[in-house]
Amino acid sequence: MHADQLGNYSDSHIIGELRYILDEGQKVIALAVYEISLPSSPMPPIDPDIRLEIIGDARRIKCTLSHCEHLKHWRIGRDAFLRMSQRYKPYFTQGE
Repeated sequence: MHADQLGNYSDSHIIGELRYILDEGQKVIALAVYEISLPSSPMPPIDPDIRLEIIGDARRIKCTLSHCEHLKHWRIGRDAFLRMSQRYKPYFTQGE
């Protein structure tokens, strides 16, 4: 979703955003989870504090706004999966 579409989801909360980060010298897509979830309206700040960056699958990411019971899950992107596979390949092929 783009920022100009946030008005269509005025009752929603934003738990984070997708970002490119460097992980052991590799550029990968990660989910940057905000320290505090934000309402989608008004427009969120440009650079909110980040609680954690997730590369790979994660479950039960809870919205931090009071009384919100929504849980989200995140699945690794194809690009990040391929890069991680290449990084860990030597560990899986040592005994061959």
